[in-house]
Amino acid sequence: MFFLKYTRDFQTKRGTDIEKKRFSLILEPTSKRISVDKGLLIYEAILALNFPIGAFCGGEGTCGKCIIHILDSDPKISEPTEKEIKILGNEKISEGYRLTCQTKILGDLRIYLTDSLIPKGPRILVDSDLESLGINNNIKIQPIITSQLFEVKNADINNPKNDLSRLEDAVIAKSDKFKIFNDTMLCFLNDSLYEVIKKLPYILRNQNGKITAFFRKLSLDEPWVLYDIDEGNVSDKLFGLALDIGTTTIVGYLIYLKTGEIAAISALLNPQIMIGEDIISRITHIVKNNAINMAKELIIDAINQILEDCCNKANISISEVRDISIVGNTAIHHMVFGIPSEFLAVSPYNPVFKAPINLRAGTLGIKCNPNVNVYSPPVVAGYVGTDTIGGIISSKINTFKKYSLLIDIGTNGELVMGNRKGLVAGSCAAGSALEGAHISYGMRASEGAIESVIIDRETLEPSIDVIGNQTPLGLCGSGLIDIVAEMLKSKIITRAGKFNSKLEEVIKHRRVVKKEDGYHYIIYSEKWDNESFQTDTNQDIIREITISQKDINQLQLAKGAFLAAANILLKMENKTVNDIEQILLAGGFGTYINKKSAAFIGLFPEVDQDNIFQIGNSAGVGAQLFIKDFEQRYLANEIAYKIRYREIASSPIFQSEYTFSLYFPHYNLDKFPTIKQEYDQIPLK
Repeated sequence: MFFLKYTRDFQTKRGTDIEKKRFSLILEPTSKRISVDKGLLIYEAILALNFPIGAFCGGEGTCGKCIIHILDSDPKISEPTEKEIKILGNEKISEGYRLTCQTKILGDLRIYLTDSLIPKGPRILVDSDLESLGINNNIKIQPIITSQLFEVKNADINNPKNDLSRLEDAVIAKSDKFKIFNDTMLCFLNDSLYEVIKKLPYILRNQNGKITAFFRKLSLDEPWVLYDIDEGNVSDKLFGLALDIGTTTIVGYLIYLKTGEIAAISALLNPQIMIGEDIISRITHIVKNNAINMAKELIIDAINQILEDCCNKANISISEVRDISIVGNTAIHHMVFGIPSEFLAVSPYNPVFKAPINLRAGTLGIKCNPNVNVYSPPVVAGYVGTDTIGGIISSKINTFKKYSLLIDIGTNGELVMGNRKGLVAGSCAAGSALEGAHISYGMRASEGAIESVIIDRETLEPSIDVIGNQTPLGLCGSGLIDIVAEMLKSKIITRAGKFNSKLEEVIKHRRVVKKEDGYHYIIYSEKWDNESFQTDTNQDIIREITISQKDINQLQLAKGAFLAAANILLKMENKTVNDIEQILLAGGFGTYINKKSAAFIGLFPEVDQDNIFQIGNSAGVGAQLFIKDFEQRYLANEIAYKIRYREIASSPIFQSEYTFSLYFPHYNLDKFPTIKQEYDQIPLK
């Protein structure tokens, strides 16, 4: 009896101890409740839910974006770390704000997820200046997919021919350009034909032999080969999905293959942001955690969401999507196809392979017809990927007579220079300041972001435009460039990017304040500026929005990378700035920025404003062209193997040119003769 009682008491005590090692975490405003282990970081708990966390640093505690509000009055959590105190400050921490990546759960907890942690949907880019360049992408529609209605004879007891052979008879009787088997000498079931025959007997009998067959050709010299079937006459149900998978945003375009029209567009933040802000931090996470499959699945899950959303918007079945194309930088390309990406992060930064990809959707885990072909063009180099190929195809820079510079502005910037006589490409690590990372009040271009700023030259007071015309939540990249350009023109800062402390009217202005980390300029203040905007109920954390000395320095690093890369590429090609006749700015950021502000700060070499074109999501347009016209895929192969690649960072002049390019617009004002006179009025340091 004593033994049994002791055992029961021990089990009861042991059970209580186990229960105390797990706690309830409630996430507001969704009121989602999850059970978590004691000592688990809040970041890890949210990460397990596959939320698109806006933590640019991958949980390292350096970006300050994974802010939560603790709602409990006596929370059971770990003490603030030095990183939290540095980023948030004691005042914010005392108000209940913490970083998820630094805060451990020590008891039941209720938290509020702020906008900086779970950002709103990104702005989808569709507009461009392609028409002003004389470019018309209304090309002939000739997809790799075609369809045909057949009437298959019924089998009978006198001629019990198998179903597939009867379908083949119907195909041969109608046209000799369609084939059931790719090689008639070796008739065997491959993966695609295997999927067909599993539903063939039912489809044949449901519509009394009326069947729509779908054929595909992956090269010009191939015949049209059967890859899918459907019952009845559905030959017009042909759609393709073009995907531009960026480091930050994934955009999908649903294309009607009969006309080439866009039937629907959908976009998501790239969920890989939860494992790293940029490509290098993601590769580091993959290597440390053996997370190749995780990185792939994050993107595949996002593709499936976009696929479903596009089909819902167009009111079609997912089964009607017959073709998929994908473009992205080289690291994203490797990750989405489950290929090791770790060697892209170490010299000589070479990719695993360079060839077009044609894989079954079922192989990748994309939730559509498993026989759907997923295409991606060849990469160029370790840091110039298939998105650049898409940009070249859509911009047609390879056909220009004018010597042109194409810049895809993003976390990893790609540059293409040349014309119809030849192209050269390079890349630069611009960082993610233009995406809002490492900026005190930085955010992506979504609702609540300050996107443009004008400063009155006399009063030094700002006027701002906010996406959604609501109370501002932060500053996106276009707003960052605007505010810095305006601060230069107002002499609030010097060409070296420092606050102009020698100008008394600047230092004593109510908008200029000195904090622990240096001077700040107040762009928005709740007490001064709130009357201009619609009230936002989610405004408990944003009292004011400032740009700090550190923020300006972050922009200098990004703009310096682009300008230095362009200047070095010119020098490598024995060209000068005067040889550039036009500049094409691509990508979401490149299109939404004020090109006058970008030119003024020296984001790129100086050309006439009329010769700067914002061409939109050129990579995404390229992905659409691969869906609409299979000949564009052959052009992509040709370009990928002809274009020359230059490793800019290895140039012996890189460090000196980069240092000079950190100045606004450049240390040497002779490189910017048009704005030199205006800059002469702005102090150097």
